[in-house]
Amino acid sequence: MRGEGGSGSGSKAEGTGEEIRGSDDDDNMTPAQSRRKAQNRAAQRAFRERKEKHVKDLESKLASLEAAQKEAASENERLRRDLQRMSTENEILRATSAANQNQSGSHSPEPITTGPMTYTPTDFYTNVLQGHNNRGPPHRIVTSDDGHRLFAAGAAWDYLLEHSLYKRGLVDVSKVAEYLRQVAKCDGQGPVFSERDINYAIEQSVASGSDDLL
Repeated sequence: MRGEGGSGSGSKAEGTGEEIRGSDDDDNMTPAQSRRKAQNRAAQRAFRERKEKHVKDLESKLASLEAAQKEAASENERLRRDLQRMSTENEILRATSAANQNQSGSHSPEPITTGPMTYTPTDFYTNVLQGHNNRGPPHRIVTSDDGHRLFAAGAAWDYLLEHSLYKRGLVDVSKVAEYLRQVAKCDGQGPVFSERDINYAIEQSVASGSDDLL
């Protein structure tokens, strides 16, 4: 027990001795050495402060960039919705304009020819609307609950005329009308046809025509 106590006393004495020596070193420094030591301490303290400030600046910039990214994503989503809304409004205006022209009799649609056949809009309407009493506005375009566009007969006719395969003279309109009559849906105002079904009917009429040529 006495030995341990003596050891502890010795360690304490050693620590006290180091402090005394450190104090003696400071006392033994020349004024120039004391100034250099003070300058070194000040430089180290300034370095630590600059480092902490730099880290805080980086954290602040990161937070600003993250906020800007979120704002840009929100703005992109808003623009996407606006574009979709304007596209829908444009479709409605185009369909309404075409309907008004048809009702005013400002022009009479000419028959179109696909191969040896002549087909008029009246023929198309009569075929696809066969058996439907409530036909509704012919040029309306609506969106289904699952996000697909639905075309009334007049709008489907306009869509057909703008299709690239029709413009190349490859579409058999009678076969398109026959297929659409079988897949007509009702949206509460009258029969409508999904954009997917219209495209499928167009493509199938072209494929069928190719088989006939073979």
